[in-house]
Amino acid sequence: MNNDEHTYSYQSVLDAFTQDELFCISQVKRFFECYEGDVDFRSSVNSGQINDEQQRRMKQIGIDFHLREMALVWEKPEILNEYISRKRGSEHSDILIEHAELLRNYPLLELWVRFNLRQRMRIKEVCTQRQLPDLKNTMFENWRKRRIASAQSELGDYNHYIDHPTLALELSEGCSVQCWFCSFSAKKLQKILDYNENKDFFRGIAQVCTDILGNNAAGRALLYYASEPYDNPHYIDYMRDYANITGSFVCTSTAVCTNKKWIDDLLAFYRPYNLPWPRLSVLSTSVLHKIHDQHSPYELRDVSMLMQMKDSERPKVPGGRIFEQKGDMRQCNNINDLRVGIPQGSIACVTGFLINLVRKDIKLVSPCFTSEKWPYGYRIFDQASFNTVDDFHSTILDMIDRNMPKTPPAHMPLRLRDDLVCRISGRGFDLASPNQIHHFQNKSVFKALGELLVNPTVSYQDAFDILVDKYGQNPFEVQAVLKHMFTNGFFDEVNLNPNIAIEEYQL
Repeated sequence: MNNDEHTYSYQSVLDAFTQDELFCISQVKRFFECYEGDVDFRSSVNSGQINDEQQRRMKQIGIDFHLREMALVWEKPEILNEYISRKRGSEHSDILIEHAELLRNYPLLELWVRFNLRQRMRIKEVCTQRQLPDLKNTMFENWRKRRIASAQSELGDYNHYIDHPTLALELSEGCSVQCWFCSFSAKKLQKILDYNENKDFFRGIAQVCTDILGNNAAGRALLYYASEPYDNPHYIDYMRDYANITGSFVCTSTAVCTNKKWIDDLLAFYRPYNLPWPRLSVLSTSVLHKIHDQHSPYELRDVSMLMQMKDSERPKVPGGRIFEQKGDMRQCNNINDLRVGIPQGSIACVTGFLINLVRKDIKLVSPCFTSEKWPYGYRIFDQASFNTVDDFHSTILDMIDRNMPKTPPAHMPLRLRDDLVCRISGRGFDLASPNQIHHFQNKSVFKALGELLVNPTVSYQDAFDILVDKYGQNPFEVQAVLKHMFTNGFFDEVNLNPNIAIEEYQL
């Protein structure tokens, strides 16, 4: 998606409302930020006992309406929950008629709900990385489709919330913030990519990504990952250069929220294009208060705030620094049970190349549930180092050639993805991931294939020969079944290259 398409998708949210309505919406947004991020205020709202001091505070931070206009929040919370819990991407759904009529008695809340539902749907259009029509490299395109299908199988509905950018280019090594809950266990800040010395190098890297993947695909990137954008004083210069080369603006999430100049600079960069960024990770209630003191509701109209304080109701991903507190999310496999609810099991989002421009290394990654094997919530399929822009170009192409076959290589081990358990059942088999079961039943080829998958010791080619010669299966049907499992990401592709030593993590 180029800059015009970025702007159009989110602009359509804003265009549906008048300027006066947008001012009101920004105030209701601020009310809910206080509700989510301030446990004392939330308790008062839930009990319907908002005191005079809290009323004054709301006025002080730009909320002009009387809080009685939010009474539905504490009088009938189930009504708002009904709207909020509807599936993302749905602007309309079956809401009880009496609930819709009651909501109309609270026009500010009704306005906010309409905006919020429309915004959720359009932001997904702005951010989603799944369909990249101009992707130049078909091997990379097919590999990404398999990885996204794999994430859907493993993560279930949570995968709908993952945007799957193709690239992350880190502009520093380590992170200065050191959040206690960091799912990437980011190390302390060591070094940044100096802009004055490396701007040509950076632009060369961006051009290589564009040449290999195409403008749209290369533009679907982050300029941070296990790093903090603020740590590089020329972060916005890098963003501007990247947009000039790829034609797309990248989004920004930052945990440095009380530096007014930093936030003002980000707002100044994004606001002319009406983009729904930056995102702010708010680490404490005092930080939230300072943000509200420093910026008006309308200034932060399009800014998402992620409440990351310890007493927030927002759950933390059990990876990285808090992995040992939560345990392996795949333990349900060991008891042959599936979860009723699907938790967020990873903050990883990149389905493609994770590149650190300070260390000059590249990892080929995709999201998965945190586990003992993958404690940061992403699988590593390959890794390599580079020195120059030319070296980077050849290294990326080599990684694509090594890891992204169009069809399963003959030598590829017939092995399932590491989160799947195969269970022989009836006239076939079932594949159980932590959150769902895939059924392969009622065909003789499934019964035969299931027996091979339970104790996998053969290659893809050997499996084909055994199924045809030993089990007498139709070769075309065998080929179709194996291709289906490959293209839908059921097979393990991490070990396609046994000579590549994948980094072992120690927590």
